[in-house]
Amino acid sequence: AMERMNVLWVPIRKTWRLNERMYGSLTGLSKKLISQIHGEAQFKKWRRGFDERPPPVDAFSPHYPGNDPRYVETIKDMPISPWQTLIRSLEARKLLISRRMPRTESLKDCMARTIPYFKSDILKKSLSKEQKNTLVVSSENAIRGLLMELCDVSTEDITSVEIPTGLPMLFDPKTRSIRLLDDGKGGDPLKRYNFGSKPELLFKNGEVFVGKSTSSKTDADDSVTAQKPEEEEVEQAQPALVQ
Repeated sequence: AMERMNVLWVPIRKTWRLNERMYGSLTGLSKKLISQIHGEAQFKKWRRGFDERPPPVDAFSPHYPGNDPRYVETIKDMPISPWQTLIRSLEARKLLISRRMPRTESLKDCMARTIPYFKSDILKKSLSKEQKNTLVVSSENAIRGLLMELCDVSTEDITSVEIPTGLPMLFDPKTRSIRLLDDGKGGDPLKRYNFGSKPELLFKNGEVFVGKSTSSKTDADDSVTAQKPEEEEVEQAQPALVQ
């Protein structure tokens, strides 16, 4: 995509701190299966609650980040786990330093790593003279956590917020709200895309599109229904644009 747009010169920075929330032992399972095993009510608490942690994954599970070479070889800002270091070193018969990676996370835990990075790195550079706009590509719950902080959404209301898959969003720091780019498809985007039961928490003053007001709607708007993509697994990638 960047090659087609002739913007290969734009710098790209990668960080694990914007990764999707760690779902513990639920990672890789379908929503339907989780609901069948644990019940719909408990699944909703884990999926949309603020401080509800799913059951932790085993430290030697393939889903544990500490077993992924991409984490092991690049992450140096997490504390060392003496127990894992001992076990893995004995198995390999050489010293292997193991970091203490998240085995499970609530939305609150996820925010504890995304918000500090956003403020110290992304926001600082976005407001500098050298770089005006920053494209943040992340996953649903990481974006939910960022917007909870940026749009002043309470811990009670965050359960009502959904983030559509693959939809670019622009954040306006002046109004502490988001806007959408007009894709020319017409209709009410709040019905076409699923932002949850309280989209007004993200969109303020009736403004949804950049530079436009959607306070007046036509009959065609009412005929458009929300589209919520089915997730086979509990992890999804999301893009958002910080302005």
